[in-house]
Amino acid sequence: GAVLSFSCCDSCQAWCQIINVSESRSPFLSSMEGTGNETNWSISMPSGSKYHLYIGLALAIGSSIFIGSSFILKKKGLLKLADRGVTRAGQGGYSYLKEWLWWAGLLS
Repeated sequence: GAVLSFSCCDSCQAWCQIINVSESRSPFLSSMEGTGNETNWSISMPSGSKYHLYIGLALAIGSSIFIGSSFILKKKGLLKLADRGVTRAGQGGYSYLKEWLWWAGLLS
C-alpha cells in the first residue's frame, strides 16, 4: 500500500497507510511525490476552513438554544392553561391559541 503524508495549517503532520489503492484520484489530491512503496500526496484544503468550522459550530449551538427555548415557552404556556383547568388541546380544546406564551414559543 501507499503511505500518505498530510500537512495541516498549524505545522502538524499525519501519516496514513493505504491498503487497497484504486486508479481514481480524489480532486483534493493535488500532487504526488516519491516512488515505490512510499508515496507522498499533498492535499490542498480551502483556506478559511477553521473559520467555517467556527461558523458551523456557532450555528449548531444557536439553533439548539432557539429550538429548546421555543419548546420550553410553548410547554409553559400549555402548563399555565392546565393550571386554569381549561380543556386540553388533545381533548379538542383550542384555548392555547389565546395564550401569548404559547405564541411566543411558536414564533421563536
